[in-house]
Amino acid sequence: MGYNDILVGDVIKIVYGMNIPVDGIVLSGNQISCDESAMTGESEEIRKEPFGKCLEAQKEAERANRSTMKAQGKRKHDLPSPVLQSGTSIAQGDGWFMCIMVGDDSCLGQIISKLEEKDDEETPL
Repeated sequence: MGYNDILVGDVIKIVYGMNIPVDGIVLSGNQISCDESAMTGESEEIRKEPFGKCLEAQKEAERANRSTMKAQGKRKHDLPSPVLQSGTSIAQGDGWFMCIMVGDDSCLGQIISKLEEKDDEETPL
C-alpha cells in the first residue's frame, strides 16, 4: 500500500524515522516525538500523545498555574499534542494514528497548493 492509497479514517502504524504522509491524530503510542521543523521552522521535537492524555496534561498544567510554569522555565512544547502533520517526521517512538486529512486538504497539501497558485511575477529586470 502506497501513500496515494491512504484514506481518511485509515489507521497507520507509527515507526521511528517515518515521514508523515497525511494529517492524523495519535491513537496510542510509546514515547512518540515528532520533528516538525520542516513545517514550523522550530528545531525542538514535539511530544505526541493520544487526545485523552493531552487533555490530562493540560488540566494538570492549569492546576499548577501557568505563571508558575513560566517562572520555572517551562515552555508551550512541554505539553504534548495529539496532532501529526503531513510533511513532518517521527523522531522517536512508535504507535498508531488515524488519518484525518489527505492530499490537498492536508497541511502539506495546502502549502503546495498555495505555492502553485502563485502566478509568474514580472520582475523589473
